[in-house]
Amino acid sequence: MTTSSHTQFIQELINKYYPVKEDILARLQKIAQVQHLKKGEFLLQIGQTSKSIHMLYQGIVVAYFLDANGDAYHKNIFLEGDFVGSTVSALKDEPSHFALEVIEDTTVISFNHQQYRQLIDHHEDLKNFYIAYLEKNWVIDKEKREIAIVMQDAKSRYLDFIRAHPNIEKRVPLRYIASHLGITPTQLSRIRKNLK
Repeated sequence: MTTSSHTQFIQELINKYYPVKEDILARLQKIAQVQHLKKGEFLLQIGQTSKSIHMLYQGIVVAYFLDANGDAYHKNIFLEGDFVGSTVSALKDEPSHFALEVIEDTTVISFNHQQYRQLIDHHEDLKNFYIAYLEKNWVIDKEKREIAIVMQDAKSRYLDFIRAHPNIEKRVPLRYIASHLGITPTQLSRIRKNLK
């Protein structure tokens, strides 16, 4: 059950990308479910098929996969205001290759992926929102990150990351940040020491 603050959050997050009519937002809010998760719980396990998409209302979720040696690579760190889920798993109805782990007590607003897609398919406003969201987060921002990994040194990537996410080091273990930046925890420790 959503509260008025959840309703306002959904409206503000959607409208940040594209203005959606109130009656359409009301339909989206009807399928919303609020979930509270504790640190260490999973929104999605490796091998589980995703059935939902989530708006991160409060807390932090990390997406990671395991390499052949069983080492974790943290592909994304999701913060408040991010959409969280395995879109590929939900779209293709197949097991996810990565996990979504809650690393501090978290509240998400969840939508059944099938119902969410039906709303998008039937309402132009939501379709335009969806396109704007995908372009910003999975085309523009993803390309920036890929270029940064190749073109920037580790120190520059780290500085850009903490500028974009102030105080994140107090909330996310440094080993996750290092993995996300494509460096070792030792390298990150050295960079932070040199900056002090």
